[in-house]
Amino acid sequence: MMTETHLNKGVIKMNKHKTSVLSQSFLSVTFLTLLTFLTFFASNAFANSSPKSEPTRCVYPGPLGGTTLYNNSYVALKSDPKTVIEQCEYGSSCRQDNRLDNGKAQCIRSTTNVESPYYNYACGAYTEHILFQTNLEVDCRCRVTGTGHKYLNPKDKNVDPEEGIVNCANPNKQMKSKWPVKYGKGPKFDVWYKESGITRWTGGIFRPETREFFSVVRWTNPNYQKAGTIVAWNIDTKNRRVVSGLYPDKRRGMKEYGSGYLSDGIQKSHKKQPLTGPSIMKWGSDGMIYLLAGGSGESTDKRREIIKIDPDTGARSLVWKAKNAKYSPKADEKYGQCYRPNGKYPKKSSVGIMALAFAMGPDDEFYLSMRDVRAGDGILKISADAKTCTPISVWGNAKGHNPGGKQKKAPAYEHIGKGKFIQFPVKGMLYHDDPENGPMILGVSKGDMYSFALEDGFRSLETFENRTYSGIGYTRMVYMEKDGRGFIMATGNDSGSHAMVELGVGTREPILADAKGNQDPIFKSAYGVRRSVNMNGALGNANRITMGGMMIDPQNPDIVYGVLAWGGLVQLELSTFNSMTWSY
Repeated sequence: MMTETHLNKGVIKMNKHKTSVLSQSFLSVTFLTLLTFLTFFASNAFANSSPKSEPTRCVYPGPLGGTTLYNNSYVALKSDPKTVIEQCEYGSSCRQDNRLDNGKAQCIRSTTNVESPYYNYACGAYTEHILFQTNLEVDCRCRVTGTGHKYLNPKDKNVDPEEGIVNCANPNKQMKSKWPVKYGKGPKFDVWYKESGITRWTGGIFRPETREFFSVVRWTNPNYQKAGTIVAWNIDTKNRRVVSGLYPDKRRGMKEYGSGYLSDGIQKSHKKQPLTGPSIMKWGSDGMIYLLAGGSGESTDKRREIIKIDPDTGARSLVWKAKNAKYSPKADEKYGQCYRPNGKYPKKSSVGIMALAFAMGPDDEFYLSMRDVRAGDGILKISADAKTCTPISVWGNAKGHNPGGKQKKAPAYEHIGKGKFIQFPVKGMLYHDDPENGPMILGVSKGDMYSFALEDGFRSLETFENRTYSGIGYTRMVYMEKDGRGFIMATGNDSGSHAMVELGVGTREPILADAKGNQDPIFKSAYGVRRSVNMNGALGNANRITMGGMMIDPQNPDIVYGVLAWGGLVQLELSTFNSMTWSY
């Protein structure tokens, strides 16, 4: 007998069944309606867009699963993982990052240079390099050792047997390897280095008309001491040429380039040779190279000379020569002199003149740095006709010549100009016509830059900002402007001294790294956080730019060229600090 309780349970059960049927019917209708809408929407969306615009993801076939492999990853539709949109080619990898095209999956390389013979050798396995792409021909940020080459095209002849790219390698490997890709034609400039002699590259000048960067190497071997050779690189073609001086050809022996004036040797018994003791070059208004040379090319000397060189033919001629009782006793008969104080022989020899300090003004006058224990420290001016020597600014604690006894005394030079007392010798000089302070000579002393007013010799410290990059070179100084800001690029003397100094502000920042403690750098890298050139790259692999000088390409201010200590030319991208050997 069915009780009231059982009846109620049956009614409840029936009601639940009806509700379930109704719910299912409602859901079915809703689902069909929604499906119809989605189908209509998808059809229209597909009709108005390519598959690549749809949400994508990286798919990595093979046993390694999610590991990025060169030429073994592809982009696929989320809705259809089996449909390949883009197969990643050699040298590229599939990447997804919110900072990279809003997270869209894509095959990408770390280089944008499609013309490069090493386009397939980009950095595929490093996210940071992918995010901050380089336009150089080689991405040496990851190719110093060549890791990952087993995933590259095995038929590509540009691959090094040891898996490295020679443009990124250390100097020893570069000089002992056959380069799969030639980087420039012409004589190689490692010949002096390979002779196991002493070599030093100093300074550099750029000729926009021919797009050539000139530098001078000072070298010594058993037969020649402190000899000099001027060379040039075409920064577009990478081609090299010897301009003037001696070149030790490994097949034909010592070859001489250029003609004309020969300098005295280091010692009286040495035969004459081209360009003894070269240091700094400048351009004259006549398009000729003017070189400060003479003596050892180091520190102070009484044997300085200025030589003019034709940049096309290498022809040499003497412009000015300091008087030296032993080597050039009659120099004062033709050239103007600033004589060293001497009570007995008032015109016996020149004051001591610094190497690595040379400037030219708009009228082709010459400026030198004096460092003499008798005369004092100062800036000297040699007239364009080389017939007069005039002190412009003089300071120091020199006492003149006091031989004692009944011999005549000779006073030190009279001080000229007020302002800063400079303790250390002035090196690295540049003429600059400042819009606010007038014509001046800029010079470097002990890591600081000073100005010397031509009007009255007043001396000012130009790098006065604290807590900024401290190193300043002196073998190449050039005035440049960027975004309306005037600055001096001062490079050379050691790896930590390639700097830019903003004039009128006094801040300085490195060329080979992001500025430290400077909130408004002249050149900003792409990373947004502190990086340096030593994040690998050719310059982080035992290659060094010391006194060889650097230059910013006037047609592309993101590119810097520098002379390596062993004679190669390096190319550096300021925005990424990627660097590679550009010509060898």
